[in-house]
This record gives sequence, structure tokens and C-alpha cells, in this order.
Amino acid sequence: MSYRLLFLLAALLVLLGGCAPRAPEPDPPALVEAPEAPDRVEDAAARIQAAPEPEQGALTVNWAGDYLADGRLADAQRLLSLIPPRRLEGNLRLEWVLTSARIRLAEQDTRGALRLLESEVLEVPSLTEQAPAELRNRLRLLQVDALALAGELRQSLIKRVALNPDLDEAQQRYNEQTTWTLLMRAPRAMLRELSETGDGELLGWVELAQLYRDPITDIDSQAARLEQWQHDWEGHPAERRQPAMIEALREAMRERPEHVAVLLPLSGPLAPAGEAIRDGLLTAYYSALEQGHPVPTVTFYNTVNEEIVEPYNEALGNGADFIIGPLDRSQGEVLAAINELPVPTLGLNYVDRQSVAERFYQFGLSPEDEARQIAGQARAEGAQLAGILHPRSEWGRRVAQAFERHWEEQGGIVTTRGSYGENYGSAVSELLGIGRSQARARALRRHVGELEFEPRRRRDLDFLFLLADPSQARQLKPALNFHYAGDLQVFTTSHVYAGRPDSSRDSDLDGIRFVDIPWLLERDSELHQAVEHAWPQGHGRFTRLFALGIDAYRLQTRLSLLHSIPESAMPGATGQLRLAEQNRLVRELDWAWFNRGEPRRMPTVAPPASEMRPGSDVVVE
Repeated sequence: MSYRLLFLLAALLVLLGGCAPRAPEPDPPALVEAPEAPDRVEDAAARIQAAPEPEQGALTVNWAGDYLADGRLADAQRLLSLIPPRRLEGNLRLEWVLTSARIRLAEQDTRGALRLLESEVLEVPSLTEQAPAELRNRLRLLQVDALALAGELRQSLIKRVALNPDLDEAQQRYNEQTTWTLLMRAPRAMLRELSETGDGELLGWVELAQLYRDPITDIDSQAARLEQWQHDWEGHPAERRQPAMIEALREAMRERPEHVAVLLPLSGPLAPAGEAIRDGLLTAYYSALEQGHPVPTVTFYNTVNEEIVEPYNEALGNGADFIIGPLDRSQGEVLAAINELPVPTLGLNYVDRQSVAERFYQFGLSPEDEARQIAGQARAEGAQLAGILHPRSEWGRRVAQAFERHWEEQGGIVTTRGSYGENYGSAVSELLGIGRSQARARALRRHVGELEFEPRRRRDLDFLFLLADPSQARQLKPALNFHYAGDLQVFTTSHVYAGRPDSSRDSDLDGIRFVDIPWLLERDSELHQAVEHAWPQGHGRFTRLFALGIDAYRLQTRLSLLHSIPESAMPGATGQLRLAEQNRLVRELDWAWFNRGEPRRMPTVAPPASEMRPGSDVVVE
């Protein structure tokens, strides 16, 4: 029979937000020959109970494995419950533990899976040491995968790298690819810590991940650093078998455009936005030029008051083989509708079409993407009950709806929602149900006379999703504190941060968690210093568009990489960029929180197994 591994690819994707490689299918366990599992679990249970006692355990584990591979989790668990694991000996007990742990992971019970895989009561650690190498490796691989799914990325990486030399080739390929996937998703603060404390092969992995994930370095600088890394780490697993995205990076360099046309509004009402993007793009261009890296010819075209087809055709006539722009959504709609665009075109906004031209790519600063990222993180942390408070505007309603849809798709519940205009206090009071609390107190006083009363806010909230700009948030957060919600977690988008630390004005925002672009949260690079020198006054509210210009320039060399390697990402000034459906570039931003009025970056992973929702206990006899 075939004992196939129902590996938790789907669960890993939910946690990590990216694609992970498939685990190698293990060889059949060294158990007795078993017939094919009956279709009906009742028949399987009857045949197990009728079999001679020495065969019952082997039949149980084999057939439970069959059901698990077919996605029949409840049937697999029912069979395993027929045999108390302590009645099984040695390797057979470990096979029972493996199968049971996989079931728990498939049910997203990482805590229960880890307790099984580390159970002293079942003597799993000592039996694992005595087991054949193939079985021992399968147990340890499942354990490090469970640690990753539980959010314990650091421990998973340390144990995973230490385990690698003992694995066979297929297991090594899986383990190394998963190591890279985890490093691509780990908080950069964790990478910095591991680079300072790690050693051996783990340090080599971390240094490779850091050079690839640097959000400020251009592709040529990364390639140069990669060559140095290969020299320093000759014989490292990642040097012998390089991650696919590293090879794709080299291929992207070979296929880079030679003439880039940029279509932007450089006069008219959109000029300030267009100029900020232009300045960011030129910053990236001259940074590469000063370092001696190849650069394309770049030509700018003003799109104001023109049909977009005219400057687009002019750019083509002048030899452009890659086009950046337009910024205006309606102009982007025109190009997205042209089935056969002659060159790759990176529109700087998102269009409202169901389908777009094959060579038309969509890139912008979507607040809806930020809302969805916040919903995903809150759910990964175990929250279930959310409140929503947004400004009374079309923008506020649209972003709030994006959050609510994604939240409910993941099984979350919105318990209260509200909007605000100029009266922040009353909006917060109504959202939190303070008025109802006071009304109940008045009703009681009519019956019992005077009584001491302290208003209470509603308690069916794990956190509040707030949409607000800095001036609004500076009034809303104190209103929340005043209305007995100072302990309520508040999550919000990048719009809450003006872009420069201002502790005197932002002290009222302490405790708010938000997402924002790396360019604003990491301000100490050489490129930042050059920008501060060139534009000492900055770009004000268009700073994020300046960062978008940096990424737009770099995307002309990386789009082919993102297209050819589905799980790849570009570390950008505006976030980790991935290519989704409809050629839509989706950003994953960094997390931060306000502490003493200043934004502080913070790592965000799922909580450790001990803090996850409790799973069923391990029952042994």
C-alpha cells in the first residue's frame, strides 16, 4: 500500500503568506504487508478488531495513513483512537505519533502536534534516537514544520539547519527550500538577531537572505554581494543548490530593458504626485549609475491633458522596450484594455477591469491591501472579534469593506462598526456601547435609588480596526482611552503616520499598531542620506509616492523574476512585492507601533504554540 504524506501546504501558506515547497513523500513504513484500506471506516474498524492482536497496530497505522492522505481526517483519527499508543512498541508507536501529529496539524492544532512529537510520556525523544534514520528524519522534519506553523520561526530555523546533514537528498531539497521560504518571511529584526548570534550553516543562510531581502539595494549590488557570499561560503548547501529565485535574479539581469519610457503627469493638478514619483525613480537610477552598474536610457513624457495612447506610441517610436506609467487610473484603464501591448507596461495605479492585457502590470499604494494584511495578521494571532471605525467618506467605506470581507472570509466576526465625522467623542462612545451602559444604569436607579456606577464599554472586542490620518487619530485614541478602551488593541493602516517622527504630537498615539513601508521605518541607509541631502525639505505627504518611484525603477529589471518564480518577492522601498492574479503587484508592509510618540518597528509572527488556541490533550494509556 502507499503511505502518503498529507503535508500541510495550505496551513503553511496561511501562516507565511507565500508559497512553500512540497515535502517529499516518505517511503512506506517498515510495517507488515497490509491490504488496501476499506472504503467505510466502520468496516476498517471491524477488521482491525477481528485481526490477531500483533497485527492490529500495524493495520491501524497503515489505514489511518490512507485516510489521512485522502483528506479523511475524522476517519483517520477514529482508527488511531482504537489503539492506545503505549500498547505499541518502538517504531510502530512512532508511526502512530507521526500520523496523529499530521492530523492535528491538518486541523491547525499546532500545540497538540508539538506535544505529541515531544511527548516524554510516550517516550518519543528516546524512541526517536533509536529509530532507523529514515523514520527519525521524518519525525524531526515534521517537528520543525510544526514549529514554523506555530510561529516559532527562530527555533524552527535553528533545528532545521542542524538537521539538514542527516537527511537524504530528497529530504534535503525540501528542507533547504523550506528554510529559504521561512527566511523570506521572517521579520528582518529576527534576521539581524540571527546574524549576530548564529554561526555555521545557519549564519550562511541568514547572510544570503539579508542580501536578497535588502529593500534599498538594487539588483546589480545584490548580484555583486551574491558573488562575494559564494566566495565566503563555498560548499554551503545554498551555494551547492541555490534557491530558484537567486538564479532567477541572475536571469533578470540578463534580460533587463535597454530603454525605459516613463509616462507621468508633470504639470496640472497631479503634478506634485508625478514629480515625487519621478524624483524617486531618478534617485534609484543615479544610485545605480554612481555605483558603476548598467542603467537603461530613461525618457520622461508628460501625460497631462493628453490621450494616453499618443505619448505611449511616441515612446514606442523612440525605441522604448519597457514603459512605466501612467499614474491616472482612467489612462491605465485604456492601456489595460489593449489585448496585445507591444512591451511590458507598469501602470502606477490599479484598474477596475476583470481582465487586463497580458503585458500590463498594476502597481500602486493600495490601502485595501493594507487592510487585508492587517486582517490576516490579527487572525493569525488568534483574534476573532473585531470592531471597525472609519471616516465618513467614500475612501473610508471602501477600505473598511476590504478589511471586513477579508476578515469574515477567514472566519472572523465583526461585532461593531461605526463611522465618524467631526464629533469624535460621540462616534467612539456609540461604537463602544457607552450610551447603552449609561441607560441601564438610569433604569436601575429608578428601581433601587442611588447606586455607584461606572460606565463600561462592550467586551465583545479583541481589537479595533481604525482608519484615520494623523490629526484624526490624535483625537480618536484619547477618546478611546477616555471611554474605557485604553486596553483595547488598535490596528490601523499607514495613513496614521505622517512620515517623520514627531514625538511631541504623536504621544497620544502610543500603543497603536500600524503597517507602513520600509522606506519610512528604516531611515539609516546611504540612499536615505543621499535623498536627505538632495531634498532636505523632503516630499511631505508624497513621500510614499517617492518610494513608489524607487520601486518602479527597480521593477523594470525584476518583473521577469516575479513572473517566472511564483513564490518569489521583490524586497522594495514600499514593501515586499509579489505578483498576484491580473498581473497585480501586492505589497506586504512592515509592522510598527507608537511608543513614546515615535514609530518603532516590531516583528510579527503567529504566537508560539503555548499561546495558540488550546488543542485536545494527548491521551495515553
